[in-house]
Amino acid sequence: MILDTVLDAVDVSLEPFALCEIRGEASLGLGCRPHAVLHYVVAGEGRVTVDGWPPIPTRPGTVVLVPAFAAHSLHGSGTGLGTLPACRPLEISIEHVRAGDGDGVLAAICGRVGIVYRGLGGAMDLLRAPLVEHLDPGDRVRGALEDLVAELASPTIGTRALARSLLLQCVILLLRRRLLADDRSLVWMQGLSDEALWSALRAMLDQPGREHTVDSLAGLAGMSRATFAARFRAAYGGGPIELLRAIRMRRAAELLATTDWPIKRIAAAVGYDSRTYFTRTFRDQHGQPPDAFRRRIAATA
Repeated sequence: MILDTVLDAVDVSLEPFALCEIRGEASLGLGCRPHAVLHYVVAGEGRVTVDGWPPIPTRPGTVVLVPAFAAHSLHGSGTGLGTLPACRPLEISIEHVRAGDGDGVLAAICGRVGIVYRGLGGAMDLLRAPLVEHLDPGDRVRGALEDLVAELASPTIGTRALARSLLLQCVILLLRRRLLADDRSLVWMQGLSDEALWSALRAMLDQPGREHTVDSLAGLAGMSRATFAARFRAAYGGGPIELLRAIRMRRAAELLATTDWPIKRIAAAVGYDSRTYFTRTFRDQHGQPPDAFRRRIAATA
């Protein structure tokens, strides 16, 4: 099966970094982060809000994968019977973040997610929308994650490794279920199985600053311009230059978050000679100019 081929070639890494606990009708802003973030709700009801997307209702068993650089927040409803064991995550270097002081508890385990496809780490750049799944009671992954929450109350040797392994299972399960449900935000994963298109996509991910054109990319794929453009759009849900622009802006965001390079140097690194044009394109993609974006990232680090 095509999906089996894709998932077999995907290497997912996950590092748990926080147990977030919201009491009452309160909110916890998580800002923009330079990596995708997984949230697994272990107690209580509420919602996750991601800039540019409708609110995502949550309950115990909800899994939300938020794309990199998407500003988002957790909100408790202040209702329901959410409870949480007396956890001690700090003992295994997982931050315990608290907000609010009312009744009812919304709690979520959060982890940093990376996806490498066939040795290329830019694959996660293609995730543009939040992925959501609700694990029902009795689901084997939900059961294992509930055991993990209980273990956080008495952390011991191997607890952190267990947390990483169980959350990783959660990500794989989420990808598989959303692929089988034909989630349009994962159309790019099905496109990865097309060997001819992969040559062109890899070039864009590996060297986003090069002067790629539809003609040059079609040449890498061994197709005519028209055939390549049509096949690419069918596989990835958009044209190659549109996707290249998104990859460049995501890479620029990464450089703004992880380096002190001048903006002009970052613009050149992702293929823009004009700082003005780069700034306008970046603002269209991320909602604010590069310098403001860098300050925002630094404030939430």
